[in-house]
Amino acid sequence: MMQHMIKQWSTILLALLTTTHVPAQNGILIPEIINYSKKVYESGNQNRAVDQDRRGLLYFANDDGLLVFDGNYWKTYPLPNGSIVRSLKVADDRIYIGGQQEIGYFFFDKKGGLTYQSLKQLIPPGETEFSDVWHVVQCRKDIFFRSNKRIFRYHDGRITAFKSINWGFLGVSRGEVIGQQYEKGLVLFKDGQWQPLGNKLDFSNDKVSVRSVSDFGTQDILLTTLKTGVYIIHDNAINKFETPSTAILASEIINFAQAIDTSLTVIATRLGGYYVIDTRAGIVQHLTKQEGLQSNTVNTAFVDKEKNIWLGLNNGIDLVIYNSPINHITPNHESKSPGYSAAIYDNQLYIGTGVGLYNVPVGPGNDMSGMQKSLSLVKNGNGLIWGLSVVNNQLLVGRNDGAYAVRNNSCVPLDTSTGFWFFQPLDARVPCPRVIAGTYNGVNLYHFAAGEFLNPKIHTSFESAKYIVVSGRDIWVAHPYQGLYKLSINDTGGLSNQPYKDVHNLLSAGHNHLFKIRGQIVLATRKGIFSYDSAIGDFRESEFFKKLFGAAPPSYLREDTQGNIWFVEGKSPGVVDLSSPEDPAIIYFSELNNSILGNDEEFIYPVNKNNVLIAGEIGFYHIDYEKYKKTDHSINVLLRTVTASHKRDSTLFGGYLAGQSAGDTGDLVKFQHDIRYKWNSLHFEFSSPCFGGIVEYKCRLMGYEKEWSSWSRKTERSYTNLPAGNYIFQVRARNDIGHQSSVSQFIFTISPPWYNTILAYGMYVVLLTAILYFFYKRQQKKYLVQHANRLRKQREAFEEEQQQLQYRHQLEMEKNEKEIIRLKNIKLEAEVEHNNAQLASNTMNLLQKRELLNKIKDEILIIQEEHEPEKRTRNLRRIIKIINEQLESIDDWERFSQYFDKSNNDFLKILKEDHPLLTAADLKLCAYLRLNLSTKAIADLLNLSVRGVESSRYRLRKKLSLANDISLFDFLAAVGNTDQNKL
Repeated sequence: MMQHMIKQWSTILLALLTTTHVPAQNGILIPEIINYSKKVYESGNQNRAVDQDRRGLLYFANDDGLLVFDGNYWKTYPLPNGSIVRSLKVADDRIYIGGQQEIGYFFFDKKGGLTYQSLKQLIPPGETEFSDVWHVVQCRKDIFFRSNKRIFRYHDGRITAFKSINWGFLGVSRGEVIGQQYEKGLVLFKDGQWQPLGNKLDFSNDKVSVRSVSDFGTQDILLTTLKTGVYIIHDNAINKFETPSTAILASEIINFAQAIDTSLTVIATRLGGYYVIDTRAGIVQHLTKQEGLQSNTVNTAFVDKEKNIWLGLNNGIDLVIYNSPINHITPNHESKSPGYSAAIYDNQLYIGTGVGLYNVPVGPGNDMSGMQKSLSLVKNGNGLIWGLSVVNNQLLVGRNDGAYAVRNNSCVPLDTSTGFWFFQPLDARVPCPRVIAGTYNGVNLYHFAAGEFLNPKIHTSFESAKYIVVSGRDIWVAHPYQGLYKLSINDTGGLSNQPYKDVHNLLSAGHNHLFKIRGQIVLATRKGIFSYDSAIGDFRESEFFKKLFGAAPPSYLREDTQGNIWFVEGKSPGVVDLSSPEDPAIIYFSELNNSILGNDEEFIYPVNKNNVLIAGEIGFYHIDYEKYKKTDHSINVLLRTVTASHKRDSTLFGGYLAGQSAGDTGDLVKFQHDIRYKWNSLHFEFSSPCFGGIVEYKCRLMGYEKEWSSWSRKTERSYTNLPAGNYIFQVRARNDIGHQSSVSQFIFTISPPWYNTILAYGMYVVLLTAILYFFYKRQQKKYLVQHANRLRKQREAFEEEQQQLQYRHQLEMEKNEKEIIRLKNIKLEAEVEHNNAQLASNTMNLLQKRELLNKIKDEILIIQEEHEPEKRTRNLRRIIKIINEQLESIDDWERFSQYFDKSNNDFLKILKEDHPLLTAADLKLCAYLRLNLSTKAIADLLNLSVRGVESSRYRLRKKLSLANDISLFDFLAAVGNTDQNKL
């Protein structure tokens, strides 16, 4: 009893202490907010409850039904009666829902789909009168459904109903079911009964409208009401939680509250967006439509496994990446101006934007997590702020209209002659007597004395000097497009500049920047990163940076106090983590890709390991780098849909797995049946419940592909006309910092077409055997018939052939006998003709000789009688002439040719007809060659030399057009030959 009283007094004392607590200031760090409008999820406007299953899928109670989101795809499952889903609760592998006159649950069926099972049939008779079911809660093995008139308890397959005039609320906290009953007020379900909770405050008769109960701190329960504020339940004692912060919350009309962890709670309101409070009711965060919510009316809030906050709105869904180490700072929500520069000075964070200079106090150690919500505009701070420099314990501001110093929270002009970038001391002394400033048209040199910056008009003019690096006595200035300059201070204290001679072609056509990294002057161009070597008085390529960045040098570099090097590459920020110098790691913050400034306006301000500011297109981004490194960036990938196509689509797997949690193993689905061959075109959809950031996927189909696909943001893959076989579809995901998920797999088999199965092969064998046997028997029969016919025909043919042979033999014998007789006659005739011709020729020759001899005799007698020598000589000559004339006598040749043709089958006649160009001399030569006379004999007959005969033979061959391989004698011997002509 005493102990109970002590606890009650402790609770009262705590309440009294908290009533005097001033609400903590809300931080200016705005987390990333992702808006999902109705057009995005394509379902009803209002969303009243949110829950998450073991695999990370999110479920929303939506006007149009149960709305499911897996990180990529939204899908709505309407209730059978088409009513609004008012409430839901995920328990094990079921999603219990409450609708309008409907209670039940969705479960994962054998195909991985969501199937609805109504529980109305289990409601006892007489208890079925209810309308909207506003709450569904789970406590151990019990599921409770709350309507206005009844609460239904579902336990072990049975439903029990509890009546009331009005059940105003139902919730669960600290393992207890808490309700609000019209008759009894707050009640607690215990031992199967509703028992009163607390005995001090009266919640009966609907005097108070309870909205939520949630864990609060380590032991308490936070109870929120619609209009009467917030209460604390401690050991069944209820006390009003009254602080200025809770008064603010009550005025915004609280709709719902849920614990983020033991120290923080999110509260959804009807009028003021949502709040995050600590256990002392201090407001840690407050976001409204101004900060990026779609609406200030938040029906419900849900904290997922990653401690992201989901907000169910009247007109959509918002996701707040609450636990992210990356947040946004927006000094002016109306202008949405870029951030250009930042600095911490005098325990204040100063932020320079395109419209002005803002400041806010920082906590101890420059902690930015507790800064107030609204940054204040510094007096006279309107303008484009390019640079903030803390020099000689003063904050100097470079603006488009001049240089200013911040004094007493006001911008005091120093030099308004031109636009300024920033200031830099010439050495490390504090205060430094000489300070240089980069301006729109060169560099100014200032003297510092008695707390004032004095300008004796010392200036060197060349180009806009935004990038200046001082290292010892070396002062270098870079212009992104105009090149590089080296400054020097002469003996009189004046400034001069000398353009850099780029003999090694280091500078690029643009983006030439100077930085001081690791105590060295570093030149970054599009051609690489170069460090200044004072020994040679020139820049040389940096091997250190080349190993880090290769052929893609960054455009901005900044070193932090831990030696890490922050950079911007394109519009992607990152850091070279040198916490292990021997193994530097490059980390990219891809969450900020294309959201930060680029094109020579990059800016990073690493305050410490927990606070790094990066200039963004709107304001600044804040990175808690230490938290970023410790954040669990694990990711998992889910198979969401597998469909097969033929003439329509058929779902093989609907995306839901019973009894499986999102973990390191990935989904493993084995399709239990073989897929028919005609359904061999498959479509896979997959996703990752990684909310916020960029997720990429790669996949492959083992059994069809050997290599993984390239990383892509596509969340689907199709395969058409797959051959029969066993397959495993594999997919894995990768988040924006490179962490990969385990592989999720879908195992399936495509059966061969009916004509390619074992049964079909057996049928083919049987059919082929039958066909072969049929053709064999048919051919056998045909062969026997053909063989018999062939034997008969052969016999008949043989007999006929024998008869013909005998007849032909007889004819041949008779013909041969006649031919023999004819040939004998021809031979005899030829012999007779030859003999006659020979006789005639001989006779002729005898006659000619006789005549010639007589003529010669007469002439000799005349010569004998002549006595004069001259006349004798003349007569001898006449005798010789007679002999020559006789030798050349044409008549002799004509006679010879006639006799020759008669004896040689008209040889000369045929030869003349076939070759009309032959001369008489040619014919003579042909006749003599036909007689096979020697060349010498022919020469004597033709009265020619042997060489002349050879020439005549050559000309004769040409006239006869004889080829070289044909003998002239053989050709002439064939002329007039009867057998040769037949051939």
